[in-house]
Amino acid sequence: MKFSPWLALSMLISGATLALDIYPQVSSTIVEMKSIGDHVNKGEVVVKLDNRQAKFKLQHLQTIQQIKQQAFDDAQLDLTQTQELYDRMVASHRDLDIAKMARDAQKRELDAHNLLIKIQAIELEKYQIKAPTSGVVKQTPNLRNTTNIAAPKILLVIE
Repeated sequence: MKFSPWLALSMLISGATLALDIYPQVSSTIVEMKSIGDHVNKGEVVVKLDNRQAKFKLQHLQTIQQIKQQAFDDAQLDLTQTQELYDRMVASHRDLDIAKMARDAQKRELDAHNLLIKIQAIELEKYQIKAPTSGVVKQTPNLRNTTNIAAPKILLVIE
């Protein structure tokens, strides 16, 4: 019979109390936090950090996305019109190739910018810390230590 080392570890831990230290991934001011003694469920938000700057950055990127979408739509329209002119032998093959290249360049810019928006949305999620497991909050920082600037600090201990 093959014995799994993970099974042995889980048997040893199951009878003991497991404490988890919760660290933030970003530096920001704490806006809301669970109190000592509060019971939390896995996935529940236990700490909210000030995310205004990250929200504004996402809004900025979304506004620029609208501009890039319009530029792509304009390039697509130009390509359609150039294709019609080419089909009627009014535009040259070169004109059609230029319109295709312009449309493709706008599409690449739009796709790259949409990725920036997705990355910023992921960054925004870091301002809400969720409990990795169910348990009771055992420790929180003292009030003079509630701003997390420059160095990660333990925000909560859940047992």
